[in-house]
Amino acid sequence: MTTDMANDSGELSPKGAAASILLIDDHTVIRHGLRTLIESALGHRVLEAGSAEEGMALLQSATIDLVLVDARMPGEDGIAFLRRAKALRPTLPVIVLSTYDTEDYVSGALENAASGYLLKDSTFDQLREAIETALSGKGTYLSPLVAQRLWSRTQRQQAASGLELSERELEVLSELVAGARNIEIAQNLYLSVKTVKSHLGSIFRKLEVSNRTEAVSKAIREGLVSMPPSKVASF
Repeated sequence: MTTDMANDSGELSPKGAAASILLIDDHTVIRHGLRTLIESALGHRVLEAGSAEEGMALLQSATIDLVLVDARMPGEDGIAFLRRAKALRPTLPVIVLSTYDTEDYVSGALENAASGYLLKDSTFDQLREAIETALSGKGTYLSPLVAQRLWSRTQRQQAASGLELSERELEVLSELVAGARNIEIAQNLYLSVKTVKSHLGSIFRKLEVSNRTEAVSKAIREGLVSMPPSKVASF
């Protein structure tokens, strides 16, 4: 992480109960810096691991509420660790940390149910929001640059996909993937609940799915997730 993350927001009071966070990164300086920041500014307890194997051992022996794992490490990388961690504890929130916003890393994280993808040059506010989003279970946090790239890719793929989702249906689908309920979608998009239900019916029909879960899965799998940069906390 850069020094931007440490100082742009000032001191903040922790929200909710303190969590036990496992931080996995092969760079000692980054681990120590993040640990100090998270413990002092957010009030959470941090356990450190320098590799995926060390992290897995701690995950199996300690009480862990959230994992922050580097995407690229010697030996087993963060995506492989994510896959193993989810097999062991399917509901465990895992945020992938990375210097890279390339499609293979981002897609690998999202396809394996990461709770966030946070770039290492993120600000402190973004780190805090990513952690709060993951701990709340309300969605998946994406760094703004990552969200922008996904949005651009979605537009290109949508144009060639032949699914013919309208712009409004893409917006509704993005809210759906963000975990929003019908009433929340209606409020966020200034629609009636009845209109939202109508759009969902059309989306299900065009995606050839029968429910919300299938729609979310297909949207992520086929790169149809509409994630405007203004909505970085979702899925």
